[in-house]
Amino acid sequence: MNKSELSAVTFVLIFVVAVGSLLFLNNFYVYKIVFASVKNTKFNEADFAIKDLGIGNDGNPFLSVDGTPGGTIPQKENIGYAYIFVTDKGTFALSSDWMYPQWHTHEITLDKNNCIVSMKYNGDAEVSDLVKVTKISAINVEKVMTAEFTLNDYDASICATKIFDSAP
Repeated sequence: MNKSELSAVTFVLIFVVAVGSLLFLNNFYVYKIVFASVKNTKFNEADFAIKDLGIGNDGNPFLSVDGTPGGTIPQKENIGYAYIFVTDKGTFALSSDWMYPQWHTHEITLDKNNCIVSMKYNGDAEVSDLVKVTKISAINVEKVMTAEFTLNDYDASICATKIFDSAP
């Protein structure tokens, strides 16, 4: 290789390393921005102690807690937390889990052991001063529960492992 070919190869390698570094840093900062609202939190049982429940003036099922609604998110693999609403339109779980810590909603069916037998995306979650399930058109809340659920690695079942509180 002559000197000009060596310079061209060196330039290309430096360019590739520089672009790769920028992409790596950019992805790191995008990751930090996307997950900036996800905090490492310690478990606070008051965040799951039910204070009130019902249908709000906006027509959405709600519950309030003694602590901070959505204030505790799971920190361990295969663990999730849920605010569960049993309504005239079905059973809905607003959950945060180890893979997707942002609060989100599933319509679920539970068996007698509080294991999920079916689950689909239906409804939306609103977690602020209250915990609300929206876009389901429910007119009656029969029961609410707060729970920890666990994914069983052996059989892939998802079951409530702790019921923190329930009402009525």
